[in-house]
Amino acid sequence: MDDKVLGGIILIFVILAGVAGVLFYNYDFNNQGIDNNPTNTTNNDTANNDTTNTSTNQQALTLLPDIQPGPNPGPSPSPDPSPGPGPGPSPGPTPDPMDNIIALFDAYLTANYDQSLIPGMAVAIVRDGKIIYMKTLGVKDLASGEPVDKNTLFGIGSDTKSFTAVNVGQLVSAGLMSWDDPLSKFFSPSDFKLYSDYVTSNITIRDAFLHRSGLPAYDGDLIWAGFNQPYIDYILGKLRYRENNTEFRSTFQYNNLIYTLPGYATENVTGLTWNEFFETELLKKLGMTTATSSYSVFMNSSNHVTPYYLLSNGTMLPFEIIPDPVGPAGGLFISINEMTNWLKFQINGTGYYNGVKILNKAEFDETHRGQIKMNDLYSYGFGWAVADDNSSFTHSGALDAFKSMVTIYPSKGLGIAIITNGGDYGGAFKTALNTKFMDLLNGNETSDPWPALKNKTAKSLEPVPAPGGNSTLSLTQLVGVYTNEFYGNINVTSSNNTLFGYFGVNPRPFELVHWYNDTYKEPVLCNLLSFNNSTGNITLTLRLSEGDENATFNRTNST
Repeated sequence: MDDKVLGGIILIFVILAGVAGVLFYNYDFNNQGIDNNPTNTTNNDTANNDTTNTSTNQQALTLLPDIQPGPNPGPSPSPDPSPGPGPGPSPGPTPDPMDNIIALFDAYLTANYDQSLIPGMAVAIVRDGKIIYMKTLGVKDLASGEPVDKNTLFGIGSDTKSFTAVNVGQLVSAGLMSWDDPLSKFFSPSDFKLYSDYVTSNITIRDAFLHRSGLPAYDGDLIWAGFNQPYIDYILGKLRYRENNTEFRSTFQYNNLIYTLPGYATENVTGLTWNEFFETELLKKLGMTTATSSYSVFMNSSNHVTPYYLLSNGTMLPFEIIPDPVGPAGGLFISINEMTNWLKFQINGTGYYNGVKILNKAEFDETHRGQIKMNDLYSYGFGWAVADDNSSFTHSGALDAFKSMVTIYPSKGLGIAIITNGGDYGGAFKTALNTKFMDLLNGNETSDPWPALKNKTAKSLEPVPAPGGNSTLSLTQLVGVYTNEFYGNINVTSSNNTLFGYFGVNPRPFELVHWYNDTYKEPVLCNLLSFNNSTGNITLTLRLSEGDENATFNRTNST
């Protein structure tokens, strides 16, 4: 073979070998293990159990963030030369189920409010310290038509009770009171006396807050709701005339007159009136600057609803009911805006509000501990009905002119407050809304509690026909002052052939409409007054609409 030809062949082999060596040296075997999906990079590296290679791949991703790792360029082993689809768009944020619950709740409220016959109302929902829903509806006053706003004051009746428990808890936290202090410690023996010496000596703050005094439910409420008698100067000294119907500490029986006692007991400890201590030490520390425990302050404020009472004939009557005598049990007036502070405080569960200590957590927790059975589902704490599974605690308020409801769901960080004006339909509607919200939380989107509650209320307001029967006593014979050792006086007068009754120190006359025989009906509070002349000295028996009590009043004079 020619030497030149042979040399050329050898040169070609040398060049080819060099090229092959370069290609072999630069091929990365580890790249074969990298998936086209970058989210699986870590998983594949972990599967290889090679910490060195894992480090190399992670560094490459860090230094070259815009380059998706993959095999070296070259012919695709796939028969389809077109590239496959890349990763899809990143998923958006997960929808919050609460958004749907709020939307459904708002739709339910809006759709049914016009049927509620409520002049004005407000609703707020708080979640984990934030207001997630607030709505005001209707007007403050039917005559002016001025709309309710978030700062409009409403009465909340017995929803005051949980405030009072916390307020007393502040003194318990300070070591100045104990839940188990006997109430007799704070009142003069000449003033404070109950139906037995044993109960007088042993009834405690705890007993009062748990409604286990032995006295009947709602016993004697007309003394403040109709007779307007003051508590310390009158009611306190009259409690001795109330008789028990169950054993002391045996039964839950809701009693406003007894629940009021611990509130007034604070006066003996602080040297302040209950109102002063309640407002300065609790309301102000909770950021409540317009809320008040005074009916006159409420009525003189520039932004309040007019109290209304719905008569059975459908008339909405401006109606003055003054809860001041039992303020600790039902005398707070507050806006929905400031009510959210209470929801936040309750949900937080620490005893602090905005970094300010209100009371010890131990005392705060005690208010939420169910301690006496109410029914099959709830036990009563201090101003709260506590679900036996501790899923919620709730309470309602019911003055004749105001209805309210507050419910806290501690494990969900949720609270709802509903405040209304205008009588019995307000009570039914706030219950329907509270139930609807609870149903939505439990996944029931189709429940409709309002129609049944509305119909029940309408039926209760249907006029009851008078039994008939003519009076045997003339109006002139009935005129006079009648007295009862507990309630005080009823002054019966006559004008333009119409009978009127003035109850206690209440300046408002109640018209007395003939019902049957010598019985007359007071159509606002729906009490019956029966006159009897069997002994030659006319007596008056007051039959109360709330409870089974008949109270006898003896006439002191006929003028």
